[in-house]
Amino acid sequence: MPNNVIIAIETSCDDTSMSLFVNGKLHHQITKSTLKEMRKFGGIVPEIASRGHCQVIDEIFNELIKKTNLDVSNITHIAYTAMPGLPGSLHIGKIYAKSLAYLLDVELIPINHMYGHIFSFAIENEELIKFPFISFIASGGHTTIYLVKSLTDIQILNTSSDDAIGEVLDKIGRNLGLEYPGGISIDKIYDENKTDLKLIDHFPCSKEFSFSGFKTSILNLINNKKEVDKIKIASSSLKWIVEESIRKIKFYLSIHNVKTLILGGGCSANSLLRKEITEIKDIAVHLPKLKFCGDNSAMIAFYAFLLLKNRV
Repeated sequence: MPNNVIIAIETSCDDTSMSLFVNGKLHHQITKSTLKEMRKFGGIVPEIASRGHCQVIDEIFNELIKKTNLDVSNITHIAYTAMPGLPGSLHIGKIYAKSLAYLLDVELIPINHMYGHIFSFAIENEELIKFPFISFIASGGHTTIYLVKSLTDIQILNTSSDDAIGEVLDKIGRNLGLEYPGGISIDKIYDENKTDLKLIDHFPCSKEFSFSGFKTSILNLINNKKEVDKIKIASSSLKWIVEESIRKIKFYLSIHNVKTLILGGGCSANSLLRKEITEIKDIAVHLPKLKFCGDNSAMIAFYAFLLLKNRV
């Protein structure tokens, strides 16, 4: 394929991220977040996220150009997250990307954020991509199992009908008085020896990913207790969520007879999930590097590169 110099922009939620990707290689990535602001509210505030993107996106672009000594006339493509995400945040990234593409007279490539997560495991090792594979993407907004047959033949097998894993863990963490993001805080205090699934063994498993009722059950448990063992409740909740996810993953691996499993999304950084998923027998498992688990522009650039390479 001809030489390509891709600038990628990711603004699906509260992180503003931009990368320079040259001929299939990540040269540099800059990401800035409004996390400190969000901690004051215990969760994502869309207006603050959008304002944060407006404040730093041009600054990040100029910093990226300066740090990489890039001649902007060499840029060949602008890729950006088109969906899914917070409407306001997506709009900021889209307008900036379109403006850049227009001013530089280069091709604009809209990217599905979820597809970026699906292929993030191979950002620095493209040879790992072998079709078909099952992909489990877990984040604050999505919990989805995909059957991936090619770069664009991607079928949803199961997806969250309400709260996603990351959102549930964040809300449980907040009600336990843990620092936001709750998922990260729960990961830090997780203790296998304190897990007690009898706390929640009455909760039925559904065919789809549905964690809203589970979340409500745990919050009621917390609110109805005079004394709360934070580690026990946090560890038990995480254990149940991971086991339920693994159960569903194994089901789809078996019925589709696929021997490769991919993990992705913000929750793919969770220590217990990474451990349990790699212990599934008789399959190859690939995990994204921790730096590519969360919302990042490198995965947007990489998927754009794959599409260009194969001109799908």
